[in-house]
Amino acid sequence: MGKYSINIVRGTYKEWLAKLVILGFLFINSGVSISCVSYLGGDALEKEVFFRPVIERLLNRGTSPDFIYTILNSPDVKFNEKFAKINVTGYLNKADYSQFYNQLSIEKTRKFIISHLAILNRAEDKYNVPKEVIASILWIETRHGGFLGSSNIAGVFLSTAMCNEPEFLKLNKDAIRANADISPDDYPKMDSTVEARSRKKVNWAIEQLIALEKMQKTSPKSITEIRGSWAGAFGMSQFLPSSYVRWAVDGNNDGKKDLFDVEDAVFSVGNYLKSNGWGNSEESRRKAVFHYNNSNDYVTAVLTLAEKSRYIPLETLPLHEQMELLNN
Repeated sequence: MGKYSINIVRGTYKEWLAKLVILGFLFINSGVSISCVSYLGGDALEKEVFFRPVIERLLNRGTSPDFIYTILNSPDVKFNEKFAKINVTGYLNKADYSQFYNQLSIEKTRKFIISHLAILNRAEDKYNVPKEVIASILWIETRHGGFLGSSNIAGVFLSTAMCNEPEFLKLNKDAIRANADISPDDYPKMDSTVEARSRKKVNWAIEQLIALEKMQKTSPKSITEIRGSWAGAFGMSQFLPSSYVRWAVDGNNDGKKDLFDVEDAVFSVGNYLKSNGWGNSEESRRKAVFHYNNSNDYVTAVLTLAEKSRYIPLETLPLHEQMELLNN
């Protein structure tokens, strides 16, 4: 295939489409076949052909060919079928957030508050968001940075942006029929749900890729190397690229917005909640946290953990409680 390799780093939209047509012709006439199911990586040329539907959407939105080439040319950015599946069918699995306000969670959150009190107090003063709420979100999202995720986020979005292709539509419909407790009479309805969610998730993934391009300007980490969750969220605060672009903050004034840094993550969570309506009323607070994660159970978990982890000055506690808290 090397003799067919072409330079796609620069060029107009029409030139790109012409090159894609040529690539498709060459692959068809060379007998090369790339299966959606089996494809897991490959060189930039193979990726150009495989991700053609995504590339065309990005180009139509004005995305730079340089950016597209950067992510396609990275060996770390690969297609993974599970992202095209779980981001469409994952809604069937209801998350249990009750575990996040058990005794261990309370102790860990109180200790985090004590250890980072100065940072949390500054963020609370700036955004009027209680330090306990910020600390609770960081615990629920990543256990205060202990579980950051191992999925390449550019790969997550590229893979998810393929979920509306016929092969993936069929795979996801078959998966729901095999695992969901539904009767054959309900198949048409479930098929329609998969189709609607697939369209929505493709648009979502494209928006995140566009935001990822903007992230290049302020992210201290290469966008092709950032790892996070299967949903493409990253850093201690588990922001999506679109959230990073809008609400990430340089909390320590080092000229970078690094969500893997405690100070930047704390200030970014405070800014996110304040920007999305956090106020004095219970309703405004629930709405702000709901914006962070569209789950009422999540909102309840955050606010419950925050209440249970309310900061008490360490010196006011009996010595044995101080030692117990610090040793947890």
